[in-house]
Amino acid sequence: MKTRRVLFSAAAVLLAGAAALGISQDAFTAPEAETSAVAVEGARPPAIRVVPAQRRELVETLEVTGSVVPREEAAVGIDLSGMIVLELHADQGDMVKKGDLLAVLDKAMLETQRAQVVANRAQAEASIAQVRAQITDAEIGVRQADEGLERARRLQEKGIAAQSQLDNAVNAYDSAQAKLVSAQKALAASEAQLGVIDAQMRNIDLQIEKTEVKAPADGLILARNATLGGIVGASVGPLFRIAIDGQLELAADVPETVLPRLSAGLKANVRLPGMDEAIPAEIRMIEPEVDQKLRMGTIRIALSAEENVRAGNFARGSIELLRREGVAVPSTALVYRGSDGFLQRLDGDDKVSTVPVVLGARADGYVEILEGLAEGDEVVSRAGTFVADGDAITPVRGDRTGAVSQ
Repeated sequence: MKTRRVLFSAAAVLLAGAAALGISQDAFTAPEAETSAVAVEGARPPAIRVVPAQRRELVETLEVTGSVVPREEAAVGIDLSGMIVLELHADQGDMVKKGDLLAVLDKAMLETQRAQVVANRAQAEASIAQVRAQITDAEIGVRQADEGLERARRLQEKGIAAQSQLDNAVNAYDSAQAKLVSAQKALAASEAQLGVIDAQMRNIDLQIEKTEVKAPADGLILARNATLGGIVGASVGPLFRIAIDGQLELAADVPETVLPRLSAGLKANVRLPGMDEAIPAEIRMIEPEVDQKLRMGTIRIALSAEENVRAGNFARGSIELLRREGVAVPSTALVYRGSDGFLQRLDGDDKVSTVPVVLGARADGYVEILEGLAEGDEVVSRAGTFVADGDAITPVRGDRTGAVSQ
């Protein structure tokens, strides 16, 4: 504090002496102002990094996530109730062929029913034979009655037989005819009954055949719900679930705004947890319906055969939407006004001019410039931050690591 007082006093003494000699105070401050003015006048424009617009390959991708599911699934069930599983010939994870035996059910009850039906059929056949014999007897009776009626008519015409004899002959013929018709109807009923029994037999044979549960198609067994000694039925669900041909795919949801850019056949890479290498894949199908609440559509990405892929796996997919060459700049160089894009181009006098551009593909931090910029033109690498349209700059050229070109 004491030092400040001394300095202040010394300054006051100098000013007082100058005033006594007639020297202006400006003499002390003018040189400093001059120096400051010179410094401002010679200041360099701000150093700003610029980058050239270069031609490069642009690969635009869409990242999706979803679960691995079977392309087509077969449910192996049974419509028999109360059947016990006696044998199991396949387990989950097994590859099976169409017609392979998967399980065997107890068919003792069905075989008992079949034996009963066989006995009923034999009884029906005996009944048919009996009725046919009755028909034969009835046909003989009809012939005899017809012959008797003919004799009675001739005798009546000669006046030998009475009218009552002719009437009796007519009645006998009608009775014999009725017995024949009755026997024929009985035969038809017996044959129909035999047909019912044969149908029952076929139904039981079909049920017995179903006790041998077989694979409906080639594929991979995803699940086995059948257990030895377990009782199966139509209400317990499928005994086995099979991924037909073992084909699996990624089912992923994507926003409906992206769906128009997708099509079957687009290439993709799919990554599964724990796997270092991506699995080559492609879009197999785009489902035709969009979820009305979530506004999402589902795509199916077919996977190549891979031992480590399992149904239910979580997976990430990268779909290649576009691959082409074009003039591009870093996305940080763009400035937007609404939906329109602009770049701060470096002109020949190292001044910045803001130019409108038409944008194309985006990939890996770069944006394709379709119109408004030529290959080799330099632009401010981070536009809109430090300079405005018409400002002069000191361009800094070099890579992103900070190395500046000489």
